[in-house]
Amino acid sequence: MAIIGKIRKHSGLVIVTVGVAIAAFVIGDFSKGTSGRTNDIGNVNGENIPYIEFNSKVEKNLEIQKENSGQDNMTEQESYQIRQSTWTATIKELLMDAEYEELGLTVSPEELFDQVQGKQPHRFILQYFKDPATGQYNPSVVLNYLKNLGKMEPKAKDQWLQFEKAIKDDRQESKFNNLVIKGYYVPKAFLKKEYINQSRSLNVLSVAPETTSIPDSTIKLTDADFQKFYDKNKIYFFMEESTRDLDYVLFEVNPSDLDRKKISEDVASLYQDFQSSPDALNFANANSDVRADTMFAKKGAFPAQLDTLLFAAKPGAVFPPFEFNNAWYMAKLIDVQARPDSMKGSQILLAFAGTGNENIKRTKEEAKAKIDSLMAGLKKSPERFAEVARQYSDYPTVKDDGGDLNWFQDGNPNFDPFFKAGLELKPNEMKVVETRIGYSLFMLVEKSAPVTKVKAAVITRNIVPSNQTFQDTYMIASTFAGQNKTAEAFDKAVVAKGLQKRSAPSVREMDNYVMGLQSARELVRWAFAEKTKVGEVSPVFDLNGKYGIAVLKAASEKGQQQLKDIRARIEPSVKGMKKVEMLAENMKKVLETTKDITALASKLGSKLDTSMVTFSGMNRSSIGREPEIVGKLFTAKKGDLLGPLTGNSNAYFAFINDVIEAPAKEDFSFEKMQQMQNFSQRVAGSMYNALEKTAKIKDNRRMFY
Repeated sequence: MAIIGKIRKHSGLVIVTVGVAIAAFVIGDFSKGTSGRTNDIGNVNGENIPYIEFNSKVEKNLEIQKENSGQDNMTEQESYQIRQSTWTATIKELLMDAEYEELGLTVSPEELFDQVQGKQPHRFILQYFKDPATGQYNPSVVLNYLKNLGKMEPKAKDQWLQFEKAIKDDRQESKFNNLVIKGYYVPKAFLKKEYINQSRSLNVLSVAPETTSIPDSTIKLTDADFQKFYDKNKIYFFMEESTRDLDYVLFEVNPSDLDRKKISEDVASLYQDFQSSPDALNFANANSDVRADTMFAKKGAFPAQLDTLLFAAKPGAVFPPFEFNNAWYMAKLIDVQARPDSMKGSQILLAFAGTGNENIKRTKEEAKAKIDSLMAGLKKSPERFAEVARQYSDYPTVKDDGGDLNWFQDGNPNFDPFFKAGLELKPNEMKVVETRIGYSLFMLVEKSAPVTKVKAAVITRNIVPSNQTFQDTYMIASTFAGQNKTAEAFDKAVVAKGLQKRSAPSVREMDNYVMGLQSARELVRWAFAEKTKVGEVSPVFDLNGKYGIAVLKAASEKGQQQLKDIRARIEPSVKGMKKVEMLAENMKKVLETTKDITALASKLGSKLDTSMVTFSGMNRSSIGREPEIVGKLFTAKKGDLLGPLTGNSNAYFAFINDVIEAPAKEDFSFEKMQQMQNFSQRVAGSMYNALEKTAKIKDNRRMFY
């Protein structure tokens, strides 16, 4: 059921790859030198998270995710994202459960029942249990689903339990947030102050010489300059997690001329067999690198050259191989039809014994006789179709939808028997269709205008590198890595061989993506291994069809960064600070000659700007976002000249041309409402983050993934 298929978005369920344990052994050398292996994937405030327990949970979620998505396999990137989500959900559950237990916060069975079936159900229920006809929430849809849950497969019950858990978790978190929100109080004095800060404004004349007037070459920085900038901005140099800076080169594996020749010969041989095959569609599916689509398709669905040929030919035409976008194509036109893109219909289902419903006792023959009888009666009065469907149909949702199938598309396998029947019918005409769940009386309601479509057997053969080409490219990459074991040698060899060096700054410990590389998990594990030192060159990594070699350029550990480690990075900013100080010194000298703001602007060769400045506003003025300067301005009176004021990006003279006071006001209910809304939003978005930040979390995932 589509409803339950969407539940996973809110359930916190995620997936992990089956080969995790194997990977841990393969990459085990990267972790040598650590203080021993562990059986725990992490620890939260002293509570261990056993790897086996964690992996068991995500493997179960893997099966649920596959079922919900309809996929048999997950890509490496999808598996990575799922592992990340699993970790996040596990940490949150442990932290929040501890808070709930300490506060005594629970969701009782009666409360959960009310959240599902009460007069004001949970937002998840409102979102997913809607009437197909109106698109609005319908309580009967929930009741009908729950009534039939016992007849569904066990996995449906598991999905429902997960859905209930998602509702319970969300409800519990809402209670927790509300405890904090309801404890928030803003005194009237604070509201008045905030109102004044928002409403009081200054008309300011300002002068700010351009920092670009001082060439970088004239700036001589001292250790004291660096230390001053570092001390002032120390808060910005705290690392929440460790990072690594990498440079790397890639060795692409492309088909050789010999590969292309061999594939061309194979394609020519395949074409000979294709021409004589009695079943072109099955032959195509058995021999194509891309599974052939057996449905009818409109113009534009095939590669451009093939598309033109197919829609200009007659059934039976065979098209010889041609090369396009690094692949070979050949095709046979099976059929051409004028078909609608979609149609709308209704059904009455009569199941019989053996079709999966244990409550149905009628025989197949009895079901066929009854469905024929219903069709004979409804042909005379098709307007009664929904009424009769509600009376006789065995389909679970018939009480709500009256057998309405709504619109369904050409090519949808779930509706293929109905679509085939509808091709021969006119609106309000009916036909009995046998499906895997019984006999259905199908009535066509409406269908879109027909368009020309073709069914074709298409064979695609990708032009890919051979095993030998992969081996040859690996040897080239391996030789490069073996001959260039230092960062200096690496850089020289890159230039000498005309390779493109790429950079990946600030790589995090659990990253899977590295600037331009989608699946680089093993490369990241190497970079963070304790054995790996700055300047070291990596072994060759297989990166999804290409080979990569990296050099570790820098390593920054979690915590406060030291000045020596960021000196080169902050040098441009330190120069900017130095320029502001030099401008301020020059401005002091000019100030000795005049106190007139217009004259100061002229002597400094700068323009005089007029700005409206508010204390709490964004201050889109010539002064810019300079909170310290704005604070000083609001301590001044009309007619005051301030400066030079040194900010983050410039130095200023400012003249208070006028002060516009806030209008008198006593009722601050609107401001109070705004404050409460802002706080509520902050709680919902930041409360858990605050708990996580103060928690003691040990992350051992790198040792396993």
